[in-house]
Amino acid sequence: MSRHSVSRLPGRAGVLRKQFLADPWPSLLLALLVLLVAAASTLWPRYILDMNGRQVPYQVEALSAQQRDMTAFWSATIVPAADREYTSAEDTWGPVFNGLEEVRQAQPEPLRSMLQQGDFFIELGKNDTGLVPPEGTEFARVHIQQRVDPHLAEHVDLVSGDWPEMVLNESPQLPAENIPEGTASGPIQVLLLDDAAKQLNLEAGDVFEQFEITGTFTPTDPDAARWAHMPNSTTVGKIFSGDSGLHGYVTAYLPPENPGSTGAITNNNMNLFYPLDGAAVPGDQVDLVTAQLIQLSATQQDLRVPDSEEGWNTTFNSPDIELSEPPIQTTFGTEVLSTFEGLSQQQRATASILAVVAAGPIGVALAVFALAARLITSRRQPALALATARGGSSAQVRGAMLLEGLALGLPAAVLGHYAANLVNANASGWTEWVPVALIGLAPAVLLAATASTASRSSRSDLSSKGASRLRVLVEVVVLVLAGLAVWRLFDRGLTGVEETPAASGEEAVAVQVDTGVDLLMAATPILLALAACVITLRIYPVPVHAVMAFFRGRRGLTNFLGAARAVRDPAGGMVPALAVILGVSVAVLSSVLSSTISAGAEQAAWQSAGGDVRLSGPSWSEEDVEPLREVDGVEQIAVIGSAADSHDLTGEVTERGLTVYVVDEALQEVWADTPVGPLPDELFSGSSTTPVVSGGSFEADTGTGTLGSRGEVEIVGHIDGLAGVRTRGAFVVVDRAAWEATGGTNPSGEVVLVAASDPGQTDELATALNQVVPNALAETPRDKLTTFEESPVTGAMLWFFAAAVVATTVLTALAVVFVQLMGAAARTSLFTVLRTLGLSQRQARALTAWELGPLVAIAFVVGAGLGVLVPWLLLRAINLTGLTGGATQPTLALDWTVLGPVILGILVTVAIAIAVSAAMSGRADLVNQLRRGEER
Repeated sequence: MSRHSVSRLPGRAGVLRKQFLADPWPSLLLALLVLLVAAASTLWPRYILDMNGRQVPYQVEALSAQQRDMTAFWSATIVPAADREYTSAEDTWGPVFNGLEEVRQAQPEPLRSMLQQGDFFIELGKNDTGLVPPEGTEFARVHIQQRVDPHLAEHVDLVSGDWPEMVLNESPQLPAENIPEGTASGPIQVLLLDDAAKQLNLEAGDVFEQFEITGTFTPTDPDAARWAHMPNSTTVGKIFSGDSGLHGYVTAYLPPENPGSTGAITNNNMNLFYPLDGAAVPGDQVDLVTAQLIQLSATQQDLRVPDSEEGWNTTFNSPDIELSEPPIQTTFGTEVLSTFEGLSQQQRATASILAVVAAGPIGVALAVFALAARLITSRRQPALALATARGGSSAQVRGAMLLEGLALGLPAAVLGHYAANLVNANASGWTEWVPVALIGLAPAVLLAATASTASRSSRSDLSSKGASRLRVLVEVVVLVLAGLAVWRLFDRGLTGVEETPAASGEEAVAVQVDTGVDLLMAATPILLALAACVITLRIYPVPVHAVMAFFRGRRGLTNFLGAARAVRDPAGGMVPALAVILGVSVAVLSSVLSSTISAGAEQAAWQSAGGDVRLSGPSWSEEDVEPLREVDGVEQIAVIGSAADSHDLTGEVTERGLTVYVVDEALQEVWADTPVGPLPDELFSGSSTTPVVSGGSFEADTGTGTLGSRGEVEIVGHIDGLAGVRTRGAFVVVDRAAWEATGGTNPSGEVVLVAASDPGQTDELATALNQVVPNALAETPRDKLTTFEESPVTGAMLWFFAAAVVATTVLTALAVVFVQLMGAAARTSLFTVLRTLGLSQRQARALTAWELGPLVAIAFVVGAGLGVLVPWLLLRAINLTGLTGGATQPTLALDWTVLGPVILGILVTVAIAIAVSAAMSGRADLVNQLRRGEER
């Protein structure tokens, strides 16, 4: 019996291992790409969450405490309880603080964390009656407000004297026998701000009117937000009256344990507030906290409930009612709601924009994955063809490549996800794993899909009729889907706009509001890129045929043969064309969006300011304005005021409840050389029929009518808003001279707009103007733009745009390299034959560049056009006012200082990629290649 050695055939894992080790670099490169893309897909939502989280406190903290905090107002008559000693603030007011805390704890998260510990203060009566101040002060009258702050001792330092004691005086509501023994009576003991006492020439121990000043204080932190709720606590209020002179407003603090009375009935006003901490709101819960704030604002809160049913009598302001501790039932409100609604609108806009921006790199990454898969299978083509020839089924071949793809993709994707933690560890939730899993599975799917075609040896430039029909069907479907997507975007109008409250007597106008990422908007650029790719590949042969015809009669082989090969086999077909189109379009799109948002913010800043400097606050008479003209640096001044009453327009054009804004002709000079568009010259023509400009929701731009008792007017134009004025609803603008000619009274100005002689010195000019009118608010466009530029959203959006540009540029260059590597074998075989006939290496490099150059050039132009088209669509589909801070949608802006370098950078990168791959393709082993034969 003879012995025979039995050879063991390698299993599927062994075959895969040998194939991988024979040519590992394409597979390792694909795994590296998977790792990087998975890391990027993990970091992208984390940075969006971080951006939104930082934006919330940025905008909330920019508000004043009165605008930001939850506040409530409660008024009642309080009589001290008979025979009760008020020993401490905790004894007197502890139940109210407990009630505030119970209300806070009853709120859901994140509102509960956003609400800080509740606080309040009580004001006794009103300080409307001015007292004659002590001699030697600058005041003609002084107004003293009695106030109780239960937490005053925690926030002030005693400068002189002692703390006041509880004073209860006999009254019809509080007989002497009901006042506890030892309770002080007589002048009301109070604590004054040290600066207020000095300005009133008072000191500890002095008696002024019914007040005994027991001591003076200074705030430990004058800038603490709580003082903003308590007027005239850290400074002395001053208002000048033309009739009587300067009036001073001072706060006199009663003991913290005071229940809100000194014996007699007083009408008390309790001001309650919850400070709000915007940093406690996660960036992805803005919509939720907005709904919670609305719910809290719509619900009455019980802060102190009496022990007996009799205590529920709420008829407080009646002399017949003697109720020492009435129930405190009130409703909290806040102006921050509009800020959170704006944040919600802003987040919807940014989510949709960033989804559009992210869709490009994702598409390019998938195209690169597909090219890498084709590169790997093309390198394995001999082995796969041999496996098929020896009986391997198509399923077995695909299964083997599927396993390799899983072995490459899933570990790399998981590693990329955890690598992202090293950069930003703030996870945004389990949904992060969804894109990671899809990215990890992509190599397996793509390798399996390309394995069956790679296992057969065929001419790459020939196709069957069936394949041609399938291509036509796919192209039609892509074009139809792209058309439907664009149609739907135009059909639905702007999204991300809140419901607009209508004017009185009108129904509210409902508009569409998104709740998150706009999937249709995110998918539309991809569909448009696919459609552009289809059109590109269809029109691509036409110019190349023309180039080939041009070189046919010329000397030299290189250009003609290069053009012929570009027509015959356009280097990879749709996938590289799609990669280039998407890459270029995303880079251009990001640049255009950045320029558009920046230009929109600048326009919004000027629309809000209205001039180099905007002054508001007081009511501006001519006497108030005249000193401003003498300030150094003032070029021109224009005053804008509104008529006291609204007016109705009847006749050819009708409109009710119009606000009339009266402007100076000098406004045209103020707006000259600024981004603010001038008013129509006809407005100041001085014609017999008073010319007016319609504005706001009154959209007529021509026509005549009668404006109330002011006579006939003619509409000579329309503006959406009047720069520098916070307009609302419907309004008209009229020249001051024309208004006075109709008998209209000259209204006091609401705002003063100033043109600076040196626009670069507006900050200094604003300071100088404020010195002339200290109680005016001076604003400049630079202030508004600085707020915009320092916003976390602005910086993050620019970072996202830059990251998208860099990522797509690199991926596009990789796509070019992969395409060149895919055709390396066939190209080398051809060049070997040609070089035996005298082709030089330089000519070989030129032929390689011809192979992909025309397709990349055409795709580059198409991608650039698509990069401008998509922002144009965005402006008609998504409301961007939440990003620009303006009231109107910005217009498309092409800033070539930004766009030019981006396009040039991509062009140079792609050109370098083609040049490098062409240089590598110029080298060939003549002997080895001649032995293997040629494909063509």
